[in-house]
Amino acid sequence: MKNVKISATLGIISLVCALLIALINMVTSPIIEANDKKTELETCKEIFEAYNEEKSVSKDLTGKNEAILKIIEAKDSNGKQLGTIYKVSGKNAYGTITLMVGINANNEVCQVEFIENGQSFASTVNNHVLSSYPSSESTDVHVGAYEKSNSEKVGALNDSKVASIDVKCGATYGATLVKELVSVALTDAKEAK
Repeated sequence: MKNVKISATLGIISLVCALLIALINMVTSPIIEANDKKTELETCKEIFEAYNEEKSVSKDLTGKNEAILKIIEAKDSNGKQLGTIYKVSGKNAYGTITLMVGINANNEVCQVEFIENGQSFASTVNNHVLSSYPSSESTDVHVGAYEKSNSEKVGALNDSKVASIDVKCGATYGATLVKELVSVALTDAKEAK
């Protein structure tokens, strides 16, 4: 009998929590969607100052391409073509990055704006280096660009030595992802012409 009461109580608590989560989602979804649209519009105006939302043509490609979410043929209030804006997104081990890439009429990248930078790091760079980057031969970490002769034992590293270590970490991978996303948008724009 005791187990039945506990099970019933836990079931009721679970049901109430599920209903509250559904209610909160129902209330916040339109707000989040409106904020996303506002951010996108403001970003389009940052890329092309004369951008007019009503005259511009937008193609939503969410789910059709791995990186390109949307292509916007940006136009001014007279309907004159300003360029193309690509909304692109990609993911790596550190999180998601979503960009708006402006490409002018000459197929040149004229501006790149972050919409989302979800890159996160589980530890500080110092802890990451101290625990994750010993060389394969020993517990040495190489100080300086690719110099095997200039190395320190992991336990002997201090803050100034850690700062001088040449390492690839989250920022490098984030920068690489940004370059790849801009390249995807530029390649698509060139192929479209």
